[in-house]
Amino acid sequence: MTVNRETAQLLERVAAVFRVKEGDTFRVKAYLNAAAVIDSLTEPLDELWRQQKLDTVPGLGKALVGYLQEYFSKGKVQHFDSQLKKVPAGMFALMDIRGVGPMTAYKLARKFHLSDKKTAIHRLQQLIKDDKLGKIESFKERSIERLTKSLKIQTIGKGRLLLSDALSIAEDYLEYLKRSSLTIEAEPLGSLRRRLSTVGDIDLALNTKHPEASMKHALSYSQISSVITKGDKVSHVKLKNGFEVDIKISEPRDWGSLLQHYTGSKMHNIHLRTIAKGKNLSLSEYGIKKGKKTNHFKTEKDCYRFLGMQVIPPELREDTGEIGLAQKNSLPELIELGDIKGDLHIHSNYDFPSSHDQGVSSLHEILTKAEELGYEYIGISDHNPKYSGLSEKETEKILMGRKKFLEQDFHAYEKRVKNRGIKLLIGMEIDIRPDGDLALSDKLMNSLDYAIVSIHSSFDKGMDENTDRIINALSHPKALILGHPTGRLINRRDPIVADWEKIFEFSAKSKKIIEVNSYPDRLDLPDDLIKTAVSKGVKLIINTDSHDVDHMDGIKYGVWQARRGYATKKDIVNSLTWKNLQTVLK
Repeated sequence: MTVNRETAQLLERVAAVFRVKEGDTFRVKAYLNAAAVIDSLTEPLDELWRQQKLDTVPGLGKALVGYLQEYFSKGKVQHFDSQLKKVPAGMFALMDIRGVGPMTAYKLARKFHLSDKKTAIHRLQQLIKDDKLGKIESFKERSIERLTKSLKIQTIGKGRLLLSDALSIAEDYLEYLKRSSLTIEAEPLGSLRRRLSTVGDIDLALNTKHPEASMKHALSYSQISSVITKGDKVSHVKLKNGFEVDIKISEPRDWGSLLQHYTGSKMHNIHLRTIAKGKNLSLSEYGIKKGKKTNHFKTEKDCYRFLGMQVIPPELREDTGEIGLAQKNSLPELIELGDIKGDLHIHSNYDFPSSHDQGVSSLHEILTKAEELGYEYIGISDHNPKYSGLSEKETEKILMGRKKFLEQDFHAYEKRVKNRGIKLLIGMEIDIRPDGDLALSDKLMNSLDYAIVSIHSSFDKGMDENTDRIINALSHPKALILGHPTGRLINRRDPIVADWEKIFEFSAKSKKIIEVNSYPDRLDLPDDLIKTAVSKGVKLIINTDSHDVDHMDGIKYGVWQARRGYATKKDIVNSLTWKNLQTVLK
């Protein structure tokens, strides 16, 4: 667990204590909001503490900054410890169970003296088996049944799916749902619909005038191995691949409300509920209630409009300022997939002693795919030749041979397909060495149409070293693009630490471009850094880093990531036409 997740979890637990012991909604919201911000930070929180920059983190008030300074200097916070001692420790283990909130967890832990986090869940399972939960007055038979089923499907420690993996599972199911004539619409929900880089749960929504028949169809999907729970409006199934899916049914008049309610995020919805409460309204998946009257909404646009704001794209619903902008009718017009005119980070199968893995697809295959995608141009950016074991003359010979081969292959393609619409750029992805030097000489750099510079080693350097390293590499006149900037591999490698504000300021001033790498286990830049880069006037480029022609379809992941960072068409270099791109390349 990273330091940011550990710190966020600590704040979440303290917030839970405030809720169950004091009912202090203001402090609960402040702590949960701070936890959400910390959890999404790209830089380690302890690194910001060492630099005395905790007060720059959004959502951290003076008191919380003080507590976190104590936490990182002493390893604990006296005030937090005193709060956490007010509840049985087993409460926090129970909160990891699907559908169990702080109040229920506290009630169970207190009633049955679940004071050990390690044994709390096992003891709860035994209590259910012994039919002890009925002793709690508020625990009806249906509540116990739901809890029992939640325990059965619990996946603590299983980890989150990459967005691409979750989407693949969801799209197959959605395609099946849409085959039915009863289905009006079908959509993913939650973090999948918001296009987070990782997804915890797969929830699907179905719009139909015939709920009972549609649910029957949904539960007849051939990939279901077992139906865990079955209901008129909500069912939970396990697929043959081991993953679980929730199906939520809505009638047309409530479709907009259901989509809004279950897309989230939690903090976005809390903020909306606060606004609604100020207007004597209450929100639910069935509409917006005022007094005894419930207003129903067929679309999310109508739902948001009723609250006095623009409809907010799902990717922005994280309570990071989008609601205030929507109230002012000032949301940015986000980049769309159809705006992309080309891809400059594609690896070919040209065979040479490369420093890293080579592509597997020919230029002909890449150009054919680019034509299918409606692109005006592509850039081939194979890795540089290996740094050691080759003389300068040998490296030059490799580069000249590669250029000649690609140019000949390109002209052969044009003749075969009789199409001169797609333009070819011959670039290269160049290693940024540990000291900031590049893995090609100036002479060889100048032989390229453009260069992407990327870190592929020594990821554990400090902030100042990495910052200088990147700026030094980008200072080369031919270094146009910083590739997969933080070097993160989701669920496998943390991002490097660097002073990104300084790097972005340099990039904006020097007209360097920062990549949004679409590869599903990278999605790099992270969305918070995209937002910062955009605010500083940095130009971005969405590339796929394709090593196989099929990877080129992954451009959508980068577009979604850019949208989450508030990027518009004008922020994205490869939304430019070929003619206008020439200005950037020069």
